[in-house]
Amino acid sequence: MALNLADNKGDEIKSDDWALGAVRRRSTLILIGAFWAFAILMLSIRALIIDALPLSILGPRRLATAMLGALLCLGTARVLAALRNRSFPERVVWGVAGAILMAITLTVATAMMNRVIFPLPGWGPPVFVETAQWVLVWLGYFLAWTGTHLALIYHWDSQDHQRRAALLTELAREAQIAALRYQLNPHFLFNALNSISSLVMEQQNDEAEAMLLNLATFVRSSLTDEPGGTVSLREEIGLQRLYLDIEQVRFGDRLKVEIDLPEQLADARLPALILQPLIENAIRHGVSNSEQQLRVSIAASRHGPLLEVAVEDDGKAVPARRNNRPDGQGGGLGLKNVGARLRAHYGDRCSLEAAPTGSGGFRAVLAFPCTAG
Repeated sequence: MALNLADNKGDEIKSDDWALGAVRRRSTLILIGAFWAFAILMLSIRALIIDALPLSILGPRRLATAMLGALLCLGTARVLAALRNRSFPERVVWGVAGAILMAITLTVATAMMNRVIFPLPGWGPPVFVETAQWVLVWLGYFLAWTGTHLALIYHWDSQDHQRRAALLTELAREAQIAALRYQLNPHFLFNALNSISSLVMEQQNDEAEAMLLNLATFVRSSLTDEPGGTVSLREEIGLQRLYLDIEQVRFGDRLKVEIDLPEQLADARLPALILQPLIENAIRHGVSNSEQQLRVSIAASRHGPLLEVAVEDDGKAVPARRNNRPDGQGGGLGLKNVGARLRAHYGDRCSLEAAPTGSGGFRAVLAFPCTAG
């Protein structure tokens, strides 16, 4: 399941990267188009003030200049994209160098077009001073575009880092939840197999066979869930009934089970098998230490935005169980595991209170946000 989780996340990353790449390429094209539309507007205003030639002559040339400039910007954008694994300062250096090269290229190309290939009336051969001035003019334009594009790249890089950091945090959280979930399996299986062994040694073969069948059903049902996933409260209590059926074979009439699940809360979601350690503790510390009948109850209720699920028994609370702190940190493996899984799923929006009852039994109450699937 861990491999499947990683594979699924890898597929999500590839899909997201492809979609983001398409959006960013489109954004780059829009930026280039908008920039050169603005450049043509500025050159047209300049022409109205300075140039004496009509728009019918200069218009097509400005359009050709803008198209060449746009192609140069597109080429520079591709170069910067190919350098995405380089540091940002290195890409800035490449961007400035590209702006200088683009300014020189566009100046030479426009000079060839206006003075050699399609000479304008009254324009002679290129003059060095005038050429240098145009290099500086175009350099200003290209530096402006390069700076804007680099700022956009920096923003995209920051988004990527945040997205991947969030993904790594999510993977780490899910791995932690999975580890906590799997931590219980050997503990539970050991107790169940030990009970079956005891039945076999006592030659209670029918009971042992029934317990094995219930155990197989419980394990098969629990393994079909994702380790970090959630199930409905109805499904969770159904799994716990399977577990209690296993113990019912062992203890018979000494174990009485009561379940209070309001129908309106049956679809509320909670971490899978979160109740199992609490019920196992009730069995181990209650009925196992007493010859009297043990009542184990599971009750769900809602209090505002929180769902509360209580597991209680009326057995005799042994001293080890009296040392449990309300946050679940002072008990054994079961309570610690439940507390850790709750915090991994809900952060500070949950609580676990576990303490002996006044009648000598034990009560554990989980509270967490009430959400439906």
